[in-house]
Amino acid sequence: MTPMESALRSARILHLVFVIVPFLYIVVLLQLHPSERPVTPILVYALAFECFATIGVGFFLRARNVTASAEKLCTSPQDTVALRTWRSGQIISFTLAESVALFGFVLKFLGASWNVAGIFFVAGILLLLAWTPKLDVPGGNS
Repeated sequence: MTPMESALRSARILHLVFVIVPFLYIVVLLQLHPSERPVTPILVYALAFECFATIGVGFFLRARNVTASAEKLCTSPQDTVALRTWRSGQIISFTLAESVALFGFVLKFLGASWNVAGIFFVAGILLLLAWTPKLDVPGGNS
């Protein structure tokens, strides 16, 4: 197995774990049944602003690290620095997408309704699905 294939395989396994975790957050919330109570709108707006900022940073870092490194790896598959940058960019983007879902968990735990917290969960899960690791491995499938 080439280093690129190994990196892609480990990134996909890690990605699967990151996709499963928001559903585990939901299971925990369903088991604990946190009581719904009014959450100050300023807190919801602040977390929403933070989520938009997190998503923006995620897109910026993916363009700078993941996309740029993937293009380098297409031309020179033995570039270990580009492979390391690609791998770290994937992990950072997974973490940023996961944090959006985590904000939904926090809001629900503080008493927000599912209508509010669910938006954060959906956004985090959709980001994780959109940021599935892809890499053009020579002689393999991406």
